[in-house]
Amino acid sequence: MKFIKKEAECVSITEHGSDTLYDWRCPSCGMGVAEDYVCCPYCRQKLIFKRPNEINLNDFGIKIR
Repeated sequence: MKFIKKEAECVSITEHGSDTLYDWRCPSCGMGVAEDYVCCPYCRQKLIFKRPNEINLNDFGIKIR
C-alpha cells in the first residue's frame, strides 16, 4: 500500500567539516531519495524521514585514525 507512509532507509552518513549529509533510499523500490521528498518519485511510496541516532563506529569494527 503506497498510501501508508514508510520510513526511508538511511544507508550512509558523511561528515564533511561541520556538515552532515545523509544518503536515503526508498524502502519499497530501493532507489535514492532526497530528504525533502514527500514521496518516492519512482514508485510513489509516501515517505517519512527519521535521522538515525548516533552510532558507535567501533560496534562495526571501523577504526578512525
